[in-house]
Amino acid sequence: MQPFSRVTILLAFTAAPLAVMAEPSSVSPRAARVGVAESVHVQPRERTFDPNSAEVDAVQKRITIFNAMQRLLDARLDRKLHICRGC
Repeated sequence: MQPFSRVTILLAFTAAPLAVMAEPSSVSPRAARVGVAESVHVQPRERTFDPNSAEVDAVQKRITIFNAMQRLLDARLDRKLHICRGC
């Protein structure tokens, strides 16, 4: 009896999206709204955002130092690998 209930549940989950997609859209077409300006949604920023602040400069400096260290570590690893190119 349990496999029958699993099949029933599976069919219910597959048939439900089909029924929802078959319903007509309740949204009016864009052509009916001629003359209405579209609104633009802009991501709000904090009022204290300053791209030239000392905090931003400190973060950028830490990122630059991190990237330089990664380049050094990558170069050291490349030297250790001894990959023969063109052999």
